[in-house]
Amino acid sequence: MKKILIGLVALLLVVVGGAYTWYHISYGGENYYMQVTQDGEKVKSKDDSGKSYTDYEYKTVAYQKAGKAKHLDFTATHNLRHQAYLEITYNNRKGVTSWEEVKKADVPEKALAKITAQNP
Repeated sequence: MKKILIGLVALLLVVVGGAYTWYHISYGGENYYMQVTQDGEKVKSKDDSGKSYTDYEYKTVAYQKAGKAKHLDFTATHNLRHQAYLEITYNNRKGVTSWEEVKKADVPEKALAKITAQNP
């Protein structure tokens, strides 16, 4: 009975570890910061049922916590608010996996200095 319990615990650890690793590889990544200074480019598309929708494509330079720059492309379903600060998650395999608006105080100092120098 004890061997079965140990085997089940080991199996559970392998499954949980594998799921965490898969999630991190698929959706995790480095955080970058940027400030929205212009409208996104309108891109009209159709879904599988033929219904039209509009996305807004952004091509920008964003900065890591340490201030290292990276050119990033991402889309939004609406035009983003000018002067808003964004935290963008970039995955080496999938590109930008998520973004969210953050307060200026939440942007790391070195990244904020680079953003400010870029957008005086």
